[in-house]
Amino acid sequence: MPVPAPEVRPGALVTLAVSRRLRLDGFLVRPARPTRTLLLFVHGMGSNFYRASLKKAFLDLARGGGPAVFSFNNRGAEGGTVDEPFAGCLADLDAALRFGRAAGFRRFVLAGHSTGCQKIVHYQARRCAADVAGLVLLAPADDFAIGRRDLGPAFARTVARARSLVKAGRGGERITGMHQPFSARRFLSIADRRRAEAAVFDYEGPMRGFRAVSAPVLALFGSREEFAVMPVRAMLDCLAALHPAGRVTARLVPGADHGFHRREASVAALTARWIRGLPR
Repeated sequence: MPVPAPEVRPGALVTLAVSRRLRLDGFLVRPARPTRTLLLFVHGMGSNFYRASLKKAFLDLARGGGPAVFSFNNRGAEGGTVDEPFAGCLADLDAALRFGRAAGFRRFVLAGHSTGCQKIVHYQARRCAADVAGLVLLAPADDFAIGRRDLGPAFARTVARARSLVKAGRGGERITGMHQPFSARRFLSIADRRRAEAAVFDYEGPMRGFRAVSAPVLALFGSREEFAVMPVRAMLDCLAALHPAGRVTARLVPGADHGFHRREASVAALTARWIRGLPR
């Protein structure tokens, strides 16, 4: 079989200055027709701004007449996930929005995949940015429940060990047994329901941060979501029930897994249609 042709996506490589020392890279694609709307794509654990066809499908929205799209690294990109401070997502998104405003955009949609969902909800609940027109949640899974499922009977012992390590000043030591390694302090961020990261999508809890978001929300789960610890339809219904009718648009994507493999283009197109229907 012939080797496929290279995929070329015109755009601009952008380096964000989050602070005097921290820099984050991203990729901006503008549509041919001028737009004031920018979609910010926030990747999940261990990923980056370009890996996976889901991000590329979203970047292609701009070429198809959709909004401009900026997919960017957060400080948890790739190996940074292991010991990432969740609160850092506030400064990371501040930098991305600061860049978007300086670039002439006046209306923003925050799209997160996996842990990116927790980050954008936490951000908007804290910042209440008036120019954020909507949030797109792509597979907003329950990290606390996932950890409890993966570790089984060892969960409580592992949490106790992590707390002991942090108390002893050894919070950087690794915790294993889950879908990827974490430092003890990062593990507690998802394994302690009192922590902001674990609480965002604790489907058995009050989810106060998610309730605090007043912008319209599009929430998508694949029917084959491998990180689901309860029926995905029940999670979608839970999200919709936490807000006034019509604020949350919840959709099940038939045949899709956590990464929406082989459904990427349809998910991106559905998102573009939803954005066009947002209030201006």
